[in-house]
Amino acid sequence: MISAIAEPNNASDIAPESNSSYHSTHTPQYTLCDIATQDKQKLLTSFGSQSSSYFTLQPEVEIFGCKDHGYISFQSQTTILGRVNIVFCDPVCKKEHTSELIAEFLLNTPGKSIFMGVTKEIASILRKHNYHTNQMGTEFSINIKNFQVKGKDKKHLRHAANLGRRHGLTVKELDWSEIDQHEVRQISEQWRSQKVVNSRELKLLTRPPEFQNEWNVRKFYCFEGKKLLGYVFFDPYFENGNVVGYCANIIRKSPQAKPSDLLDYIILEAINIFKQEGIDQLSLGISPLYNIEQEGGDRATLRGLQKFLYHRGNSLYAFKPLAYHKTRYRGDERKWYICTHNISLLKTVLAILQGTQVIPKANITNKSKLFPIPVNGRSTQKC
Repeated sequence: MISAIAEPNNASDIAPESNSSYHSTHTPQYTLCDIATQDKQKLLTSFGSQSSSYFTLQPEVEIFGCKDHGYISFQSQTTILGRVNIVFCDPVCKKEHTSELIAEFLLNTPGKSIFMGVTKEIASILRKHNYHTNQMGTEFSINIKNFQVKGKDKKHLRHAANLGRRHGLTVKELDWSEIDQHEVRQISEQWRSQKVVNSRELKLLTRPPEFQNEWNVRKFYCFEGKKLLGYVFFDPYFENGNVVGYCANIIRKSPQAKPSDLLDYIILEAINIFKQEGIDQLSLGISPLYNIEQEGGDRATLRGLQKFLYHRGNSLYAFKPLAYHKTRYRGDERKWYICTHNISLLKTVLAILQGTQVIPKANITNKSKLFPIPVNGRSTQKC
């Protein structure tokens, strides 16, 4: 049955997409390459303004671009229906280079490509390359300078803000050398054991936890006395060389820890620190499939599936509870998009579920379908 639907020798899996109306008039400066971490950090500091830009530093992802101008981060996902390149956030580059970088990526990267978790600006560029652009969820963010916990609609946040006084809790930002590292890992394992996906970390639309000090990542821990109850790790995002915001990426607590809203307490305490430092924004991240609406140029079948999964697929992923929790902060809402071209709905869904590790990766024995992939006859190179 698998052999009947797989595409082991399909030329579309090894050739770049031909849908682009862009044609390079010069020798491309962008390639599939291995940009050094230090160079990626420099580019992020200058151009990593999306709240998920830091996710491009997660391991086992591919890079297309160059160290001087910017890059697109993606993962090549091999499914039983063939290979798919998954771009999982906006390109990290100057705005004036974005269109060219995307066009070069489409021309020079073999296989079908999906863009997900990208902003409206990137979706608009992809429509010029004949991509369908669907809403895929909502990012929730907070303007820290104006944020307060006043009003009836933030009653639960006021309750969380007072946990320290009522329950004797404290929140500390600590260096990795200052924390019981075994305890941090143990809480992570206990937290994950309560989830539907409990044998592996999710990735791409989030960044798996790193149990060590990390470049510009802020880590806050909540204690009752000396007992660690939970923690939140915040990834930075940037504008013009400065940190302008943090994304609450890793949010975990012991399943036995009380009260239940202590994670909100950690976030609120961190907001107070960020406000003192003059940080502008806090992102709560994306709520996948929340409030999906029709837009011109979208795929009706994909939109219908997204709505079905949001209402009926919570045994696969907690779409509704996650969205409900983030809406209670009454923050700003911004749509993120998934963009597809000339790829079946089934192949799209398989690639995304496997790429994000919601479901296990397919065990494909055809090694010719795996990366590193050639670009114009060349393999991955240093740049």
